[in-house]
Amino acid sequence: MNWEAIGAISDALGVVAILISLPYLAVQIRHSTREFTKGVVADQLAVFERNIDSGNRMRELLILHPDLLKLLSEGYVSFNALDESDKLRFGLLIRNIFSSMQGAYIRNLTLQHESTEVSGSVRLLDEILRHRGVREWLQTNRPDWRSEFSELVDLRLEAINQEK
Repeated sequence: MNWEAIGAISDALGVVAILISLPYLAVQIRHSTREFTKGVVADQLAVFERNIDSGNRMRELLILHPDLLKLLSEGYVSFNALDESDKLRFGLLIRNIFSSMQGAYIRNLTLQHESTEVSGSVRLLDEILRHRGVREWLQTNRPDWRSEFSELVDLRLEAINQEK
């Protein structure tokens, strides 16, 4: 046997090896893609559940403490009309509400990578910002929010002010 024949046989074996490995590689890629997709779905579900839990905790706090619900209602009407102690308590309550909303917004934004997919957060934010007392509070208080959330709040405030 000469070297050319040995080379041809080697080339043929190489082609056969490649042809055998291609289906295996395709199966592995398909499996990896399925697992990645399951991971993304699990992450989305975890974010959804975390956002639900956060909202539930805030509502539970208001249910269990009617005085906080009364304070929230009065502060919604006018922050400036509250006495100093209630202004402080209302501010802390509003900070908690905004903190919860910011967490939900950032989690959704991080997972979705687009701000257009966070319409639920925007609707809730608009509902809060429509209260005169919250807007009054924001005039004198600006929490240390992440820039993405701060920009969203500014955009929503602008939109709400244009509605009037």
